[in-house]
Amino acid sequence: MFAILGTLEFTVTGGISGMQHSGSADWAEHARITAKPLLEWIGEGLDECHLTIELHPLLGNPEQRLRALRLAKSEHQPLAFVMGSGEYLGPYVITQLSNTVRRATATGLVMAATVQVSLREYMGAFVRKVEHPGLLDPTVSGKATAGASPGLVSRQSTSPSMVQQVLSHAKTAGNVLRAGQNVYQAVKTGNPAIILGQVPQLLGVTAGALGPLQGLVNVAGLMRDGADLFRVGEDVLGSVMGARDSLNPVDLGNIIERISASHGSLEQAMTVLDSANTRLAELAADVLTRRV
Repeated sequence: MFAILGTLEFTVTGGISGMQHSGSADWAEHARITAKPLLEWIGEGLDECHLTIELHPLLGNPEQRLRALRLAKSEHQPLAFVMGSGEYLGPYVITQLSNTVRRATATGLVMAATVQVSLREYMGAFVRKVEHPGLLDPTVSGKATAGASPGLVSRQSTSPSMVQQVLSHAKTAGNVLRAGQNVYQAVKTGNPAIILGQVPQLLGVTAGALGPLQGLVNVAGLMRDGADLFRVGEDVLGSVMGARDSLNPVDLGNIIERISASHGSLEQAMTVLDSANTRLAELAADVLTRRV
């Protein structure tokens, strides 16, 4: 999932092909005698976002998707704008909607078109609606009784705090591992003595990732639908431990071989963790759009 606007989901496979996000700041200009004008900051301007969406039957019903966008614009309501990464950009309103028809039937039915959607930040009072009450709604969680429906009870078994812990552990581990990749890249071209001197730093990288990865495994193991993330966490944890073990012990005679093996294990860890990006993005979007 690329982004969600209210209940409208945008995906790369669904045709979104571009996004331009801009922000501005308001400055007042004061004239000065014999000197250049002086600028005084007044405040931040409203952020704007422009989406480009390709409509085609292979990507979904063009007419249906166009109607959904037009309806959202005509309701004149601010909508929660959330990126697939989980970043909540805030409420936005649709200020402009235009489409260029590239192919149509003889009766005017749109078959292919390019749609431009202009969004503008909304700074008024805004409360995100609960789209699926009882799923991740804190006002419902914990209230299921013995007579409640099994479906409702099962949906409550994964709490928002548990999902947020998984997302936090995964993000922390990813940041540490990406920083570690940069360290490996920086030292791999040095001579053995220089590389050997960097081993403590590389060991620190692996040690820094072990905590959040263990947390990811522990929490995912408690989630009703966290089996896939549990397996990812275990695989990544195993690769990171392999990267650590490859560096102990090391000496001038084996450092080149050991650093290569350690780097390979770290790369494998990143590959596996990145494979869960879509799943983690969906969890983040659920947390941000389905609870108050």
